[in-house]
Amino acid sequence: MVVLAKTSAELSSESIRSLYDQLCVRFKDVKRLQGIGALLSWDQEVNMPPKAATTRAQQLGLLATLSHEAGTAPVLGSLLEEIQKRDLSKELNPYEVANVRLMNKSYKHDTVLPAELVQESAELSSAASNAWAKARQQSDFSMFAPFLEKQIKIVREQVSRKIKGGLYEEVQKLNEKTRASLNLKSSDECYKGYYQVLLDTYESGFKEEQLQVLFSDLKKNIVPLIAKIKAKNFQHDNGFLATDWDVQKQTQFSHRIAKEIGFDTEAGRLDVSTHPFTGGAHPTDVRMTTRYTINNFPEGINGTIHETGHSLYEQGRNKEYDDLPVNQALSLGIHESQSLLWERMVGLSKPFWTYSLPLLKEEFPEHKDLQSVTPEQFYNVFNRVEPGFIRVEADEVTYPMHVILRYEIEKALVEGDITVDQVPDVWNAKMKEYLGLDVDEDREGCLQDTHWAVGLIGYFPTYTLGSIYAVQIFEAAKAAIPDLDEHLAKGEFHVLKSWLNKNIHEQGSLRESGDDLIRDLTGRPLDSQLYVKYLTDKYTEIYDL
Repeated sequence: MVVLAKTSAELSSESIRSLYDQLCVRFKDVKRLQGIGALLSWDQEVNMPPKAATTRAQQLGLLATLSHEAGTAPVLGSLLEEIQKRDLSKELNPYEVANVRLMNKSYKHDTVLPAELVQESAELSSAASNAWAKARQQSDFSMFAPFLEKQIKIVREQVSRKIKGGLYEEVQKLNEKTRASLNLKSSDECYKGYYQVLLDTYESGFKEEQLQVLFSDLKKNIVPLIAKIKAKNFQHDNGFLATDWDVQKQTQFSHRIAKEIGFDTEAGRLDVSTHPFTGGAHPTDVRMTTRYTINNFPEGINGTIHETGHSLYEQGRNKEYDDLPVNQALSLGIHESQSLLWERMVGLSKPFWTYSLPLLKEEFPEHKDLQSVTPEQFYNVFNRVEPGFIRVEADEVTYPMHVILRYEIEKALVEGDITVDQVPDVWNAKMKEYLGLDVDEDREGCLQDTHWAVGLIGYFPTYTLGSIYAVQIFEAAKAAIPDLDEHLAKGEFHVLKSWLNKNIHEQGSLRESGDDLIRDLTGRPLDSQLYVKYLTDKYTEIYDL
């Protein structure tokens, strides 16, 4: 039993181990409260009746307040202040030292935000999510616009408080320099640099300058690649795929593949929602969702494999540090690398379909055209490149442009370069520029994603960072497992899963950034050229460019 010290005098006489244990007790309570909120959010997307929306928003708001209060309790500040006076390496191992670092960061970031702002944000996210769903159904952005206005306002307030709280000195200097150059008063609005704070929220330690370099390189190389493929004016015959697929059978097949890849159904669930996602409360309670369309088989299976990748990360976390910060995923970019590695490096590969195509034929015997298809043919068709409106349905060549578009818009929104009412027009113009598409409906444009509704602004770049991470991680896996393709072709997915468990999942947040993890694992920093080479080589072969 851990006895919780209360006074400063008591704390100063405590050992490092005692201080650490007290911090762990309190932070575990915070994590468990957050886990309850995660389950309520999952239920809202999967099971909740529509008329419960207002009550659910209040419930989530209350839980957010309780979590915030627990995570900002003054005694936490006293414990953290005292333990950081000590030489932690004398009594704590590297994972425990990382826990103290992460606890201190969490405490500092949370204490600059008042409880009422946290509750307001949680309640707005719940209400905005429901408004978004209705607006998407009606394909009417104006129904959602007022909620996005409120989200931008709250996000700016959160960022402002973090800057004023001394958490982002570089951003503060940039903002002050911009104010001076524009002769602005302290009371005048200026949001220059705010996006860096949001990016750091989801991809800790990552600089926006580095992001811009990576994205500029991708635009320079991927837009011409898309143009080359389009100019080829050729597609492999997809007649066997472009047909109706019984949804119940799709579900059965997807569940089978998820389990064969390694998803533990005794520690998680796979359900259906409007927007696929992975959540849950704990590595023993992971909730993932996908969606199925009768005339779009790839959407269902690709979505399932993608979310399975996320779920394997969650289920594979280091349980020795259960409910503690170091046990959590390092960043959303690294998290996304796991979903994309399984979806693309594995699920879109020849070895995967060498194993899985016979299973698909077995599940759909009524599809006569499918029965004679070879793995090579299936691979070529499944990797079809064709610009489309929907991000989650996009092929891996056009996908980065969907992300870059969203990044550019949300950055402009937060930093005041465009207004909410301009979003549809700006979105449509960028879709035309990057992918050559004319958007006719908001549901196929700026209303397709739930992220802005729930306040996940600054999140989108992590998808493409995840793609770049995924290529480097998979290259490292192939170097460590020379016969990896042979294992995959036999359905021996546990070989790759075990390697990822050890080298990615169990590492948690031991390191300070995804870039640090990649350097240690591969011997080089995050490199967009490896990603460009992967895409170019693969699709040059498929389309004979």
